[in-house]
Amino acid sequence: MTKRILFLFIYFFSLLGNAQNNAEITRDNLATNYIKELQSRKIDTICFYEDYCIGCIDTFDYSSFKKDLCLEDFPNYPIYIFWKESGKTYLDKISVCFEYSSIISENAFWDVYFLNEKIIKNEIVKAYEYETFENSKRVTYNIGVDHSGHRNFKFIIKDKITTKEFDSFNLTKIGWDPSKSNINYEHNINLKSKQIVDILEKITSEAEKNNTFKKIKSR
Repeated sequence: MTKRILFLFIYFFSLLGNAQNNAEITRDNLATNYIKELQSRKIDTICFYEDYCIGCIDTFDYSSFKKDLCLEDFPNYPIYIFWKESGKTYLDKISVCFEYSSIISENAFWDVYFLNEKIIKNEIVKAYEYETFENSKRVTYNIGVDHSGHRNFKFIIKDKITTKEFDSFNLTKIGWDPSKSNINYEHNINLKSKQIVDILEKITSEAEKNNTFKKIKSR
């Protein structure tokens, strides 16, 4: 048992030695620079999407990484950038470890956005709230969790920016206590922006599942 633990200890730190160590490379900086590069090409219809969780525990199949394992990809969830050019929608994956080639993508979310642009801009994602009675009076409380998932998008259409952020707990109907159901559940899941974030999630998760993104080189 001691030998096995020692081996795993040494193996883990050998992986750390192979990890990227450029502290200046962050996914946010990479995404910002990528968007600036698109805009320099006069591309004015862009969508930024991220799906991440702070403090969550994820599991990975080591065998699927082979020699391309990069530990900094684990705490730095990727950012996805969609854009329209010459009538087509393209998608790229922004990673702190690798550069990927862009792919042609589905574009259904653009129609939802442009048909409901004003509505989406003014939509509010409400917090998880529940009602109870205290001293014969109806009282509302707000609750949350520390390690919830987050799905956010940002539309950059010429000089207009529309941003929406979704905490997955706020999209939950009933949390850990059945007596404290979310009174804002129906409101949140019926938002037009929720429809968009679901489409973006479907597109990106299917692309990942099908290994559609192809690595160009390491950073």
